[in-house]
Amino acid sequence: YFSYALSKSTLWTATQMMAQALGPRVRVNAIGPGPTLKNARQEDSDFAAQVDGLILKRGPELPEFGATIRYLWEARSVTGQMIALDGGQHLAWQTPDVTGMTE
Repeated sequence: YFSYALSKSTLWTATQMMAQALGPRVRVNAIGPGPTLKNARQEDSDFAAQVDGLILKRGPELPEFGATIRYLWEARSVTGQMIALDGGQHLAWQTPDVTGMTE
């Protein structure tokens, strides 16, 4: 979970700082993805356990990324936001880490 939390908090902070620096001419938003595809070091069972640890018991599917990008593109009054497209992973501190290990 440490690597997940570190990467998401960095993305969130960078998004906010860039939105402040580049507005009003440029809007800056981000998508914080959860487990979408297993990494090269994960077994299928490890990835399945990671997804099972999510609040929604499912990670995002590729069409959801397109829909989220479209929303952010069309919502002209939205800037400095990160949408956590992660099945609730950002709320569940006990989910397995991105390496598939819980320790």
